[in-house]
Amino acid sequence: MTAARTRAVLLAALACGAGVVALLLASDHQGAKTVWAILGPAVGWSFIGVGLYAWRRRPDSRTGALMVLLGFAWFLSALSFSDLPLVYTFALVFSGLWGGVFLQLVMSFPSGRLGPGWDRALVIAGYLIFTVAFIPAVLFAGPHELGCDDCPTNVLLIRRDPDLASVALGLVVALYSVLFVIVLVRLTLRWRRTGQLERLQLTPVYVCGLLTFLLATAGTAGAGDAAEWAALMATALLPFAFLAGLLRSHVARLDADLRSRVVELRASRARLVEAGDTERRRLERNLHDGAQARLVGVALLLGHARRRVDAEDPEETAALLDRAMVELRAGLAELRELARGIHPAVLTERGLEPALHALASRAPVPVTVETDGEQRLPAPVEVAAYFVISEALTNVAKYAQATEATVAVRRANGCVTVDVTDDGIGGADAAQGSGLRGLGDRVAALDGTLLLESPPGRGTRLHVEIPCEPLAGPV
Repeated sequence: MTAARTRAVLLAALACGAGVVALLLASDHQGAKTVWAILGPAVGWSFIGVGLYAWRRRPDSRTGALMVLLGFAWFLSALSFSDLPLVYTFALVFSGLWGGVFLQLVMSFPSGRLGPGWDRALVIAGYLIFTVAFIPAVLFAGPHELGCDDCPTNVLLIRRDPDLASVALGLVVALYSVLFVIVLVRLTLRWRRTGQLERLQLTPVYVCGLLTFLLATAGTAGAGDAAEWAALMATALLPFAFLAGLLRSHVARLDADLRSRVVELRASRARLVEAGDTERRRLERNLHDGAQARLVGVALLLGHARRRVDAEDPEETAALLDRAMVELRAGLAELRELARGIHPAVLTERGLEPALHALASRAPVPVTVETDGEQRLPAPVEVAAYFVISEALTNVAKYAQATEATVAVRRANGCVTVDVTDDGIGGADAAQGSGLRGLGDRVAALDGTLLLESPPGRGTRLHVEIPCEPLAGPV
């Protein structure tokens, strides 16, 4: 809701509250004017205030809007204070409109949306029972039958018939009672089906709502002033019950989010341990099958050359030494490549941009590198960005069938964004690859996010965002 609409609602609420006080002070048939002058506007204002708060905090829910509507419907019921027969008669029929809104609010809490079936049918029945169900009674009920000898005569009165009025009012009470029992059963079953966290938010709303409904039913049945005052006090507490439910709903969502994060953290830790073990096995295998084997071969060649020297065969010795030098250079190259895979020296010495250009130069497809600024990033951010890009380009080479790729690194508003795009066949799935899943864990450890978009036939885009505070000084 916009600020202008909020101000308009607040001004309308103030005007309605003032109108209630004015009607009350001018009424010749309403007693306990001081109490009503305080509680009448206070109840309406409470519903509207809490409703605006809920509307602002949870705009996706209709609960806030229903609470605002309930506040204004409550003000409408104050027309029963009027001494004008037409206005008083209108209030006899429609003053119970707030009860229909109240029932809809309770039945649809916390989303504010009614499901099909029983819930919707009960709310429709509630609107009818709380309003037009009184019409048969007012056709035959005078002020005495309605329990207010000083009230004006209603304009719908055809003829005064106490027996017919009593039957009609008894029917209204019966409808109230049946509706209350059905709602009680419905809400009890729903409460029992919900989880522990959901019960935290439903309990205060259901308890206070059902208590209000029960006391209103007792007051309608003629239980006396005590029941009516108790119903008024329960109604006054309703906004705060809904507020407690909304706050508990917020706490429940936070708790669920925290539980989800804990589960993801445990899974992430397990994946990191597994990734560490896998990487150690890969390093052992590469060293054993690559550089170690070559160095063993160099040792054998040098031993053979030594024996040739002893045998005084210069030509064969020179050839063996040449072969040893070739194998030694190849072994050194493999060790450098292995070290670069563990952590590239250029990244530490010169920063992310030179490291990316070196990475792009070794890629099997043309790679365009786009960066902005020469300021160094924090080391964890640089390392995470580098390995994300390295893994992405590896996947481009293996699977994408792309003709070109683009790497873009931008820094703005305390955040570093990394985008790696290609024009390949698409269809990539981060959940199916352990490499990207491990990089997602690395990024998540820095409170970052990793998003993969890869529609079939339309290339792939890997987007990463990592929070980044500026460095204290040049590196």
